[in-house]
Amino acid sequence: MKDQRGSVTVIAIVMLLFLMVIAVAWLPMMTMEKTAASSDYREQQAWYAAEAGYKRAVAALKNKNTDWSWITPEKYLQGSDSMSFIHLSIDGSKVDQKGVWYAVGIMENNVDIDSSYTPEENIDYQITSVGSCQGIRKVIRKTYVLSDTGGSGGGGSGGEEMLELPGLVQAGGTVNITNSQAGDLNGNLYGSGFFDSSGKQFANGYTQGKFPDVLKTHIPDSVFQKDNYANLNTMPKNNIWERVLEAGKNYFWDMSDYNNEWLTINAEKSSGMIVFVDNSKVLLNASSIKGPSSGKPVTFIFTKAIEINAPITGNVRIFAAADFTFANQAASGLIMFMSNGEMQINGSINKGFLSSDKNMIIANQAFYGQAQVKGNFKTQGTIHYNDAVLKADGFTVPKGMK
Repeated sequence: MKDQRGSVTVIAIVMLLFLMVIAVAWLPMMTMEKTAASSDYREQQAWYAAEAGYKRAVAALKNKNTDWSWITPEKYLQGSDSMSFIHLSIDGSKVDQKGVWYAVGIMENNVDIDSSYTPEENIDYQITSVGSCQGIRKVIRKTYVLSDTGGSGGGGSGGEEMLELPGLVQAGGTVNITNSQAGDLNGNLYGSGFFDSSGKQFANGYTQGKFPDVLKTHIPDSVFQKDNYANLNTMPKNNIWERVLEAGKNYFWDMSDYNNEWLTINAEKSSGMIVFVDNSKVLLNASSIKGPSSGKPVTFIFTKAIEINAPITGNVRIFAAADFTFANQAASGLIMFMSNGEMQINGSINKGFLSSDKNMIIANQAFYGQAQVKGNFKTQGTIHYNDAVLKADGFTVPKGMK
């Protein structure tokens, strides 16, 4: 019995040592878990603080506040010296900079608004909100537009404005037109040089040298951001050959459901409305695209390069984020094509306005309207001045173009 009692003691001691080893081994893991949980908590609180700052800025803009003494200039938010921040607490109590706080900056057109600024509608406001919790920081940077983003084609870009251009062609680079028309123009040409199809430079009463003002040809990126548009309905698919749009509705079209069918897009009732297109496909074949016969145009927004092979009728605007091609078709009605990439027009346009942030080519077709291009303009067809589009209701351009 004595030997047995001794063995039990040894076993108990061994078990205690084993448990002690396990406990010691688990201590670092428990510490790491605790540290990770604490870090997650602080990150979450920092996010909440940043969101609180952003929401405060939006609310102040909506209410058109005129006291902005609580915001921090952007140059300080970009830096790391938090002593320059105007710290704000979520609960409104005195700020403990080692606790939870946020700081907010608001800019218009890359300039900090001043302490007595009065917010305006249809303006892009760049809001930066920094949230912090015990040294961990999170940043929210968003563009907010104080406007109604419901119906206007440029509502998501900060509103729209009228564009007035005096001439037939306004180019930042050279203007090259066919020799047969070099002496028969009915509108002014602006550019860095004027050449016929053989490369010979020419001059007449319509060549005006450089455009007197800075051309605005680049469409703001916000125009091509889906989140900037409200109340987008799924594009209807009546059948594989037809899409009929209802009056008073904006639409979103994911073109991945398009398999190169020769469809009809009927937007005759879509005056003043938007069709936002995520065009995973770069070619749109259509038997026709029909816009409203009167009133404001329907606006199609393409997020990638697009080639449209379809006759177009009615009042239609198209904004393209990249290269744009209008195939060998005819466009009648009032037509506006604007692109941030190269533009090639292979079809005839009766009354149009064209804008390219790069270069533009009009093939051997007739064009009646006006054109502006950041780079070089070239035509192999005939071009004729007509300012009907820019003077028509709803044919405005997005604010913030440059």
